[in-house]
Amino acid sequence: MVNLVHNITEMIRLFTEVALSFPGSTILLLFGALLVGVSVLVFGFLALGGIGAAMVPDTAGRGPQRRA
Repeated sequence: MVNLVHNITEMIRLFTEVALSFPGSTILLLFGALLVGVSVLVFGFLALGGIGAAMVPDTAGRGPQRRA
């Protein structure tokens, strides 16, 4: 657990160092984070939709009424 905390703080330090070294690096890091964030959100939305579709029956509610 201590090693995990150390690795995370080291990662934050390295990303900050890279981002501040050159303005282009900052833009690339931001676009990369945006790309990863959007893809995670889309995948999560699709996964939740698939789980919801599996749980909800195909015929929700009453069917059409028959005429006598």
